[in-house]
Amino acid sequence: MLHAKRIPLPSQEYELSEDGQALTTFSLRRGRIGARFTLHGADYHVRTHRFSGVYELLDGGGTVVASTDRVRRSWNVTCSERVVPFRRTAVADREYTMLGDDGEPAGTIRRTGHVRSEVTADLPGLELVLQVFVLVVVLLRRRRKRAAAAVRSTSLAGG
Repeated sequence: MLHAKRIPLPSQEYELSEDGQALTTFSLRRGRIGARFTLHGADYHVRTHRFSGVYELLDGGGTVVASTDRVRRSWNVTCSERVVPFRRTAVADREYTMLGDDGEPAGTIRRTGHVRSEVTADLPGLELVLQVFVLVVVLLRRRRKRAAAAVRSTSLAGG
């Protein structure tokens, strides 16, 4: 099981661990349109397409390893000619369920912790780098929705 925890508030740095063992850290601040992380000596970049809601996982050479379609209530991760479906199963993007080939739940991603600053992912059968990618996508989506809400509230308040 993967666990991402924000280190110290109000930063956007996260520490990622697997079954209690530290794996990597990543920041959602960098460039404000993605995240970078290193896993087992390999560098990866999660790129966000601002207006389409699509995310891509790129390796150190810039090759797309995996991508999502538009992340909404239901969305898919495509990698190596494999499509992995996800579905939101709780309000406010607090939980997503990974669906197996039979359409039944096969794993979960949950936002937890104080001010929802932690995420856990239990995604059996999915490669570790793809699990990290999905977890980062959920955090980036949360950040994107919070930014949009802030813009709306400012415009409604006449600011």
